[in-house]
Amino acid sequence: MASHSLTRGEELTGPHPTETFADGAAHIWLGTSVDEVAPEELALLSAAERNRVRLLHGKSAAASYAAAHVGTRRILAGYLDTDPAELRLGRTLCPECADPAHGPPSVVWPPTGLTFNLSRSDGHWLLAVTAGRQIGVDLEAKPRVDPELTAPLAFTERELAHLRAQTDPAAQRAVFLRCWTRKEAVVKAVGVGLAADLCRIEVHPQLPGPVLVDYGVAPGPGRWILEEPDIGPELYGALAREQGSTGEVLTHEYGVDRLPGA
Repeated sequence: MASHSLTRGEELTGPHPTETFADGAAHIWLGTSVDEVAPEELALLSAAERNRVRLLHGKSAAASYAAAHVGTRRILAGYLDTDPAELRLGRTLCPECADPAHGPPSVVWPPTGLTFNLSRSDGHWLLAVTAGRQIGVDLEAKPRVDPELTAPLAFTERELAHLRAQTDPAAQRAVFLRCWTRKEAVVKAVGVGLAADLCRIEVHPQLPGPVLVDYGVAPGPGRWILEEPDIGPELYGALAREQGSTGEVLTHEYGVDRLPGA
């Protein structure tokens, strides 16, 4: 369950994705949004993605969404040796309610065993990729919800006690974000999103990763390895992989000149 610090992507040349992600190995890509996405970059997005960009309020929000989704397409296309614009991305059914609107993301075409998960926060984005297994990732630059209002609705009694035991505001913020990102990573890996009852998920914020967490929807996996990728001091991230995933976790900085197979 080794996790490596941020690299530039040199390790990614060569092996086919099925070899790259043997034993549940995962790659994490950290990207930063830009002020404006060039037209040729927007052309890589699907019609639905471009429509979403147009509907978002504010230039910053639109650029953030576009940059993350262009980056996702470039990275996945690098693993699959295909054109980013040719990728068809979609969602599988939510395992709990069968609603495709909030099921886990998937590569519809070309046929592949690659699985991925994306998270965005405050001008940054984090993409996790593996093969043949479910995976979830969450990123937070700062709390997007009110900790005092949210914690009692989302944390277990032990998690709340640990949070309230912190007398320093910075320590309390760190505990909240560790707990929140871990929970989001798990429910995204399961595929149910925030429709899940977060109070049922004990993520052990008092312990550094990796930790094992029990939660699932039958017949899918019910136990997850939670790890905290090294993405810098100002960002909080969590990665959820299926129990038994013993392959390495490699974290890379995204760039158009630093892609799989480049």
